[in-house]
Amino acid sequence: MLFDDPALRQLKQKFNQEKIRKEGTVRATDRGFGFLEASDKESYFITPNNMRSIMHGDRISAVIESDDKGKQQAVPEKLVVPVLSRFVGRVRLNKNKIQVIPDLPNVSLPVFTVDKRQDQSIALKNGDWVICNLVKHALKDGNFKAELIERITDAKDPKVPWTVVLRGLDLPLEPPSFHEFTNHEADLLREDMSAIPFVTIDSAKTKDMDDALYIEKNSDNSFKLYVAIADPTAYIGEDSPLNKSAASRAFSIYLPGRDIPMLPRELSDDLCSLKENEERQALVGIIPILSDGTVDSLNTEFKLARIKSHGKLVYNYVSDFLEKGASDNFVPTDEIKDILNKLVEFAKLRDNYRSTHAASFKNRPDYDFVLTEDGALDHIEVNYRRIANQIVEEAMISANIAAGDILAAKFNAGVFNSHKGFDLSAANEILSLLESEGFKGADAENLKDMQEFSAIRRYANAMDSGYLDARIRKLQDYSQISITPAPHFALGVNNYATWTSPIRKYGDMVNHRLLKALILHSDHPTLPDDATLQTMNQARRINRMAERDVKDWLYVDYLEGDIAKKTEFTGEIFDIVRGGLRVSLKENGAMIFIPASLIADNKNDVDFDGQNGIIFVGGKPTWRLSDEIKVRILSVNKETRSIVGAPTVGLPGVVLPNPDDQRNKR
Repeated sequence: MLFDDPALRQLKQKFNQEKIRKEGTVRATDRGFGFLEASDKESYFITPNNMRSIMHGDRISAVIESDDKGKQQAVPEKLVVPVLSRFVGRVRLNKNKIQVIPDLPNVSLPVFTVDKRQDQSIALKNGDWVICNLVKHALKDGNFKAELIERITDAKDPKVPWTVVLRGLDLPLEPPSFHEFTNHEADLLREDMSAIPFVTIDSAKTKDMDDALYIEKNSDNSFKLYVAIADPTAYIGEDSPLNKSAASRAFSIYLPGRDIPMLPRELSDDLCSLKENEERQALVGIIPILSDGTVDSLNTEFKLARIKSHGKLVYNYVSDFLEKGASDNFVPTDEIKDILNKLVEFAKLRDNYRSTHAASFKNRPDYDFVLTEDGALDHIEVNYRRIANQIVEEAMISANIAAGDILAAKFNAGVFNSHKGFDLSAANEILSLLESEGFKGADAENLKDMQEFSAIRRYANAMDSGYLDARIRKLQDYSQISITPAPHFALGVNNYATWTSPIRKYGDMVNHRLLKALILHSDHPTLPDDATLQTMNQARRINRMAERDVKDWLYVDYLEGDIAKKTEFTGEIFDIVRGGLRVSLKENGAMIFIPASLIADNKNDVDFDGQNGIIFVGGKPTWRLSDEIKVRILSVNKETRSIVGAPTVGLPGVVLPNPDDQRNKR
């Protein structure tokens, strides 16, 4: 037959091989059509009909064809990586059939779903939040199909933001449930340091107090810093179920208005918390700080001890006292006043050392979410790092530098925080940027050097504009956790091993055991394997996502009322993309998007240079990364938890569009 003609098959095979194929990511729009963002940075149109077989975020291979008018378009051919596997969505009941709408931006297609829950005693209702597994994809299998494996909660639950975000990321909702705790080190000889006037400095609400400080000043203006850290490993054996639980969680989770401890609250908030006037087991580091601010790591002593906190101090009260000379809420004894004054001297010495040898941190605010009794966001408090915060920060950094150097020297092992500095794949871009901003002497070789990295950061910090600092932050590598010594470029140190938060971080528990082994001259405990190491790195990333996602949810409700009020905010330009700006509001930390259409009526008047982080008007630079602009909220989208804003003052030489007219068009 004709269809079996070898010549015809060969011809069809040739035509198939000659087709132009591109691989990329699907970008959907709210108007039905989409685009294939190809790996070669080209963008290809996808028709609404073809979008029905794919989803926003899918990675696909497509054939590039031309339509009747000669315009290229992508025709999906093969699924490479689906955007959905395990996903969160909302139930929509349609004639007794279950459909689930995935909770993802630009994904509104309901997915036919089969209820596979083991316990179906709670009937599903419209709007319920659920977890599903995608088992069929339309591009691969002809249709979309999912299996419902968990009902999270209903639509009216006031805890929806926390519950849905945590379960969506497969994070626990509660701390581990263990109720019997044995002190396995009750017979271990510990030095009695209960008479030393250690103090804790935390927020007023903190219950899991894991660090306490004391300091002595020497005649040569050097210091001896005492850092006492709670010792949960006394209660947690290496092979115990509780240790396995801590290893799998890796960190405590801190969300607006809520926390989920890594350890049971009986340990984190009680037995191991360094409560005032209660004796506790601790691991104490006695760290020499030289008169020039150097941490004398290798002369640091670590001791097993019994300590007692002589004062539960509060950040803001201590800062008021030290900065203003008095506080209505805090009147220290002469002994504690003397300790605080020495800690201030120490903090300033270390800050000066890091400012000249490494690079100090910019004082960016923390945003404290204060909730109402029913869980809604009441208001946001803006807190900058004050002197009490700086004391604790410098003490913890010094302690972790000392531990890192000692673990590297004694074991060549530990749990280290590392940072490689610049992303060297962008070396040409970095060098071009530095030259344009007036930094001299950088080359492809010394970009690998930590001293050069620190010098560049100091140069950026000293500039009036934050532009260079914002650019180099985007050109840096990510920090990682490793089990071998490695430098931390961002801190400007050769080794950095945290041990100061064992209640909150599993890696700190591991380092505690190593330091104990050093003190006791015993074999060091088993280090986490690659799987545990991967869990720690992944958990840190996912926990940050959870915090961001909950904040986004709360911000949408919180800022909705400012639309009608036309409240003006100060926004810092965080990112510049082809379609507009991402701006961080200084008053509350919310991230909003400003579309290009709200900046200029005629897009040809303005060039959004995302790579260099600059907006050009008529070839001249105007707004840049880190610039502050005045903005107001134009709309919020509760489905996608996104906020759209508009500038209230326009670009030089560009007529500012009326945002209300633009909103009506959207």
